[in-house]
Amino acid sequence: MLLILLTILMEAYIEVTIPVLDERKEIITAELVNLDYEGVWEEGMSLKGYIPKSLFAHKTLYDTLAKYGMENNFKYAEVQDKNWNEEWEKHYEPILVDDQVYVRSPFHETKQGIPFEVIIQPQMSFGTGHHETTQLMIEMMLTTYIKDKLVLDMGTGTGVLAFLSSLLGAKEVIGIDYDQNSVDNAKENVKYNSVSNVSFLHGSHEAIPSQRFEVVLSNITKNINMGLLPHLAEHTSTGGHLILAGFLNFDLEEIDKATTDLGFELVRNISKKDWESLLYKKI
Repeated sequence: MLLILLTILMEAYIEVTIPVLDERKEIITAELVNLDYEGVWEEGMSLKGYIPKSLFAHKTLYDTLAKYGMENNFKYAEVQDKNWNEEWEKHYEPILVDDQVYVRSPFHETKQGIPFEVIIQPQMSFGTGHHETTQLMIEMMLTTYIKDKLVLDMGTGTGVLAFLSSLLGAKEVIGIDYDQNSVDNAKENVKYNSVSNVSFLHGSHEAIPSQRFEVVLSNITKNINMGLLPHLAEHTSTGGHLILAGFLNFDLEEIDKATTDLGFELVRNISKKDWESLLYKKI
């Protein structure tokens, strides 16, 4: 099930309903995230998106959907006093990635025989593990040597990738997010995971410690990744690895050129539906 949940607070929101069943579902989801929709999930035969009333712009949404011939196929309404925790719990189920990583919430049962288990209480922060980009990152991490490495996780969200890095044997992990609610959520999730070498910082590139990391993770939207790339390159050690995700396949060429221009070489890429993840080595 498609699920993206960012920080949703108890205030007036606009609920947008878009009937979409075909391959455009992934693209529309990405477009809504780029428009600052804080929750997007699949419900029945539609996508539902949520955005604070103060940020909703009808014309912007209309013009965005017009690119896909869907400008007349949506409706919207104001919603208020919604129990958001109840909403995400209705849509949230544990996931298993490559029979190796089990991502669940504290209210789910553990799964025996799985090497790595990450427990998160999302509280509407991005990174439940359901979205293809997070799963791609997990798959890429499983085939990247992380043991005894210093790891940076940009856009950490719930901390799911930071916790997995620790479970994979990382020496130290630092997660950074510009959203204070996400940082608070990630810190809260420490208690559910048996890790002692993970810390979380609030900010963007300016919050990155003045050191170089051997593994850098960045599962963020394409535009934000593009802006962060020079800073990520600066903080990646020579011979270190950079794993990117959060963008669709039609952005692949642009992302790859920007990254290789900064002194990286592409090691491999993997895809899921229309989403991509790239692994680079700093040369």
